Amino acid sequence: MKFLIQSIAVFLLLGTTLAVVYPHERTESYWKSQRENDLLESINKFSQLNTNKAKNVIIFIGDGMSIGTTTAGRVYMGQKMGKNGEEHTTTLDQFPHVGTAKTYSVNSQTPDSAATATAILTGVKTANGVLGLTSAHQGKCTTNKDVETALEKAVKLGKSTGVVTTTRIQHATPASAYAHIPQRSWYSHVGYGSGCKDIAQQLFDKRHDIQVLLGGGRVHMHGVTDRDILDEVGIRETGLRRGFGTNLIQRWKDSFGSNVTNLYVKNRQELDQVDPESTDYLLGLFAPTEMEFRLSNSMRSQFQPRLPEMVEKAIRVLRKNDEGFFLLVEGGMIDKAHHKTLVKYALEEFSEFDKAVQVAKQLTSDDDTLIIATADHGHVFTFGNTGGRGTPFSKIMVNNQIPYNTLGRYYTNTAYGNGPNYNANRTWNSWSKAKRHAESAAYQPLTAVKRAGETHSAEDMIVYASGPMSHLITGVHEQTFIAEVVSHAACLNPEAGLDFAHCQPSSEKDKEGGNNGSGETQINNLLSRLVEEGKEANY
Repeated sequence: MKFLIQSIAVFLLLGTTLAVVYPHERTESYWKSQRENDLLESINKFSQLNTNKAKNVIIFIGDGMSIGTTTAGRVYMGQKMGKNGEEHTTTLDQFPHVGTAKTYSVNSQTPDSAATATAILTGVKTANGVLGLTSAHQGKCTTNKDVETALEKAVKLGKSTGVVTTTRIQHATPASAYAHIPQRSWYSHVGYGSGCKDIAQQLFDKRHDIQVLLGGGRVHMHGVTDRDILDEVGIRETGLRRGFGTNLIQRWKDSFGSNVTNLYVKNRQELDQVDPESTDYLLGLFAPTEMEFRLSNSMRSQFQPRLPEMVEKAIRVLRKNDEGFFLLVEGGMIDKAHHKTLVKYALEEFSEFDKAVQVAKQLTSDDDTLIIATADHGHVFTFGNTGGRGTPFSKIMVNNQIPYNTLGRYYTNTAYGNGPNYNANRTWNSWSKAKRHAESAAYQPLTAVKRAGETHSAEDMIVYASGPMSHLITGVHEQTFIAEVVSHAACLNPEAGLDFAHCQPSSEKDKEGGNNGSGETQINNLLSRLVEEGKEANY
């Protein structure tokens, strides 16, 4: 009897989620209409495939943006708008074509950002920790750059290029666009061996090839003698400086001719004042290392631009080029939040990422711009339990399963497979303690295995695509397939591209009556070339 009274009291205290009731969801006609509309949309989508050449390419990488993150992020965003959340539709949800990518690296089932971003940007899988090189160069300095990135290919075709991130600009994912180095952490070291340049130096060396660079990482561009540099709030910047006295920021500012407008900005106000129409090169470094979390209440965060703002400015600067542009955008702080098991921080960073994608969609056209949004890898994050419709992530539930020894203990509907905030029962024994944890912005769900930091996961990642040739993103592929689709859509490999009508010069198309023959002819031409290349490789 005592247990029954306690159970009733707990139910009345915690209750079920007070979800918004939508009367139309209780009717068969609503679901019939919805599914029929979805079917017609799919039929129309696949009957009118976009086979244009992609003048512009934008790759969005949500670092650590697992399927759990995109789903929980959708619910989180919907609940902030007063909805139950589950029925909300994100910008990513509206992409017409979706597939999945295998994320393993050459030497690990669970990958890191260096290996996965290299796969996405170059089409070559490599070992964890290696950037822009095959795994044969793991741990070895080399002058032999044996792979080429999509950004480097775009430069050769006269396109403008850019890199935007919320982490340091020298971090693994953004650096995968321009750097070739056997160890991702060599941000600003020097002297690792013959021919080995640190990432910051490689970035500087490509200063004339990359028109827009926005993110953190100021400290890695400072010289060793720059010991008294203060940030926006008067705090001395600390971190791993360069191994010699050269200040690469100053050299960047001094290295362009008088006929070129190159601007360096270091805070949100300065970025806002940039006129994209008159700006040729834009370098924005808004933090010593990583930028602040969106939910951070630090003074420094007030001076930093948001990801959607950086993306907007980047596109407006880059799109002036008649040859088109290539832009890599990373929502990098999703990953940083997950590593700390700060679930609300991670979901807010996802929300910022989704808004940045929305900005890109608004500023470009599906007719000539291929946009691919994906994650490099996932995290061991999950959510869901016995909560009802509209359960918030801070909702406290009680375990009422009699067979278990945690009966009457409290938990929330989010969890991590490993990380900090572990206890043996994976529950709280006090409702007030559970409530205090759950309602904090810095709420950390309980973890199954104790670790100082939460780890990546090994599952496949979703790939979203829109624009020219986006229909090729379907099914399950190696992560390297993304690079191949980008090269094919934008004709980044001119010799190979001639096998396809959309890559031919206008004069050649005219000779063929506007195309290069049937799709079957194009495919046979490509297969013949691949066979010949295979024969050469065997000698």
